[in-house]
Amino acid sequence: MRINGRSAAAKRRAAELYPGESLPISVVKPSDRPLSLEWWRSNPQAESSGSARHAAALTLYLEIAKASKIQLPENTFPARIDFDDETMRPDKGVIKVFLDEGLVEGRLMGSQLVFDVTAAGNRYLAAQGMGNQTAVRSSPSPPFSSVIS
Repeated sequence: MRINGRSAAAKRRAAELYPGESLPISVVKPSDRPLSLEWWRSNPQAESSGSARHAAALTLYLEIAKASKIQLPENTFPARIDFDDETMRPDKGVIKVFLDEGLVEGRLMGSQLVFDVTAAGNRYLAAQGMGNQTAVRSSPSPPFSSVIS
């Protein structure tokens, strides 16, 4: 899904939300299939949604969704993130855990795969001190629309 802005701004925001080594956003590789829900569910990894990285990831994805060129419903973010300069995606391990724990659900919106935050996902955000999607959407515009030199 087309996003207004550049990938560097998203990476910078990801690092602000989660200062650890592994940012919860990745460049799409040729072998990736981010528009396939089955791909997101494949290759299980031992992860838990209880980490700071996972909470930051969901917040990041919802912030990025606000910069979509196509307005998305609240509590929804794209599986493929087409910035002006680079195509990225949410972290596969993070999304797999969120799907397995019922925090998000995947669905097609036209030809695009999107993830909807469930009621359990909103409770998760609140428990992590991140508020809910409504609070995220009412925050100032994300930095993704700024031009990076």
